[in-house]
Amino acid sequence: MLTFKDASPAPVAAPSSTGWRAPTLLAAAAWTLSGVLVYLLAPRAAPFLLPLSFLAPLIAHWAHNGRVRWQPPSAAFVALGLAALYLLVNCSWSLSPKAAYSEIGCLGLFIAALYATVAVLGVAEAPLLHAMAAGFVAAMLVGGAFLCFETFSGQAVHRLMLAHFPSLTPPLGHLHMEGQRVVFLEPHLLNRSMTALTLLVWPAALAINGLALSARRKRLLLLGLVLIVAAIFRSQHGTSKLALIGAAATYGLCVLAPSSTRRLVIAAWIAATLLVAPLASLAYAKQLYLASWLPRTAGMRIVIWGYTSSQLQSAPLLGAGISSARVLGHSDDDHPVFAPGSDFRVTTGWHSHNGYLQTWFEAGGVGVALLLVFGLLVLRSVAGSPAAVRPYLYATFVSCAVMANSSFSLWAPWFLASFCFAAVFAVLGAELAARPR
Repeated sequence: MLTFKDASPAPVAAPSSTGWRAPTLLAAAAWTLSGVLVYLLAPRAAPFLLPLSFLAPLIAHWAHNGRVRWQPPSAAFVALGLAALYLLVNCSWSLSPKAAYSEIGCLGLFIAALYATVAVLGVAEAPLLHAMAAGFVAAMLVGGAFLCFETFSGQAVHRLMLAHFPSLTPPLGHLHMEGQRVVFLEPHLLNRSMTALTLLVWPAALAINGLALSARRKRLLLLGLVLIVAAIFRSQHGTSKLALIGAAATYGLCVLAPSSTRRLVIAAWIAATLLVAPLASLAYAKQLYLASWLPRTAGMRIVIWGYTSSQLQSAPLLGAGISSARVLGHSDDDHPVFAPGSDFRVTTGWHSHNGYLQTWFEAGGVGVALLLVFGLLVLRSVAGSPAAVRPYLYATFVSCAVMANSSFSLWAPWFLASFCFAAVFAVLGAELAARPR
């Protein structure tokens, strides 16, 4: 999602395999399929999977063409690298430096892996891209179907596995037991998998569009993505639902009015980064957390957002330090304060449950400026991509932006790696669409 080349549409034909050996392409497809499946079913493995993502295209390309000619990093990658350097310095004044250095160290590793993967995909030939896209789509269809079954069956397979592998049993607060048998698993245990599905569903649709298949087969594959949509809306993860709806609206708008979509997404990105603090303060001041139509978890987050925004003035430029919220969130456990009219604790919590506000609080104005510039550079790349892939790329960007708005800690390694996976597979689909077929 960071570098694209303009390309005019070409007639659909079977990808040329001249010079490419079938075992090489099969290995690339199998590597991609297995990696994506593991990620969907166990998203916390993402930090280990992402550094391996460039191996399949790199080895296959090297075996066929010799060494890769590395291109200079794009402006977006430069901004990302500068952000990582600043955040590494920021760790030095964190209230939890060990956790901060660990998380930002992972970020540096992920940026390197993302750059290597995108660089190889940028020079890969159509047969290799086609093989990887086929593996990716197969993993999404199989993983999506399985997770759909799990959401509608109360995680029947997971419960069955626990009967044979008790060591996999989650903490007691996440399940109900009768005797020694697990009879119920909390739906939120699937929230990370729903996040993974949401971030990858638009790159999957783009990959299907780029496969050298008949229109009928493409429609059948796209129909398979409906199970992913069903799983997300059946799940308990509200942010995934919002991200999916927002991305779908963006896709539709981009098809109808591309220029308006570009301006609207840019405006929304600027607003999300710069206006999050005053909006959070206003929502708390108006006691929106007491609204009966809001879920309880949303009310709790409004209180966290309101309190966190009130603390920004203590370190407005450089922030409180990465991972400081988790320390402050437990500093007043002995003397809790509650929001007026509620039983919601006034605290920063483990994190802000809002990546933009978390950036303001822990990385300060400098971190927000870097985040803003990075997003604008990515959007500039998307705007310069071929018209046929642009709706998918804007939808992927919006999915990521909404997911960061009200979900997990922005610095959580698996969450950072998930955004990188979205970029990797968006690039895969865009590069495949740009190749002659």
